[in-house]
Amino acid sequence: MGRLACKCLLLCLVPALGVPPGVWGAEFSAKMVLTQQGQNMPGKIYVKDKKMRQEFIDDRGHTITIVRRDKNRVWVIMPAENTYVDMPLGLHLPGQFLQIPPEAMSRRQVGTEEMAGFQVDRIEVTLRGGPLGVTRQTFWVAPKLGVPIKTVSADRQYAVEYRDIKENKLEDRLFEVPPGCQRIATVTELP
Repeated sequence: MGRLACKCLLLCLVPALGVPPGVWGAEFSAKMVLTQQGQNMPGKIYVKDKKMRQEFIDDRGHTITIVRRDKNRVWVIMPAENTYVDMPLGLHLPGQFLQIPPEAMSRRQVGTEEMAGFQVDRIEVTLRGGPLGVTRQTFWVAPKLGVPIKTVSADRQYAVEYRDIKENKLEDRLFEVPPGCQRIATVTELP
């Protein structure tokens, strides 16, 4: 169960990821780089309709996280063990979708630029928390995709960036638990 707990914690390393419901028209895949306290963890992301899939490989193995807004579910899959954890979407777990947190104390657009082949709006956000009681994050939002493609929090020493973004048709099976994969727990059953 230790590996399972580590995989669920991996979900919490990714910054507050979520998109408001009406902007999910884009369909794309990208390389994703998560930087946490100076260490890079490469991954992949796939987005289609109200679905998202993230894949990471770290020293503990391969992890796939599938978020299904249409089913209000998050599945954390450990392919090497042919197992998965089933969780409700509403748990406010970071890693669900890259978004500007709705609970932000303030947000302001500070510029526009091009990033990864997309026009982006650079937005600075202030949130409660952090060592000084507030923390600041910067988001680069691609209106064409309807999502931020980069976020940085110097206070919390992390960043997430989507690179090599490809707008392409994605197979529905990417957003399903693989056949034969065994459900081992729900979040309420974890120790």
